[in-house]
Amino acid sequence: MKLLEPNGLVDNLYKYVQTQIELTQIEVQERIEAAIKKLVLLLVLGIVSAIFLVFVFITFALYLNHVTHSDFLGFVIVTSLLGIITGLVFYLLKQPLQENEPPKTNSIETIEQ
Repeated sequence: MKLLEPNGLVDNLYKYVQTQIELTQIEVQERIEAAIKKLVLLLVLGIVSAIFLVFVFITFALYLNHVTHSDFLGFVIVTSLLGIITGLVFYLLKQPLQENEPPKTNSIETIEQ
């Protein structure tokens, strides 16, 4: 019986381990491919959404130009609103980000201790 022979058993064990390693490599590769596909899809969706928002803001600015009977006031209003919103988002996100930072230490004090 070749299965019970020491060399046959070692060969079977070696082949089993090699097969498991190859199977794990394939599974990891499939997970990486799936993650890359999701990232590409999110990137394309983000770009399309950004272009859409640009056109919405331009349309809104042109509408405000029409309402205010001005050539530029609508763009000034939209730009100001976007600046205020950006400032608020930055201010609100700045505090939680600072809480996660490690405390700053002076490198000279650290060396002396």
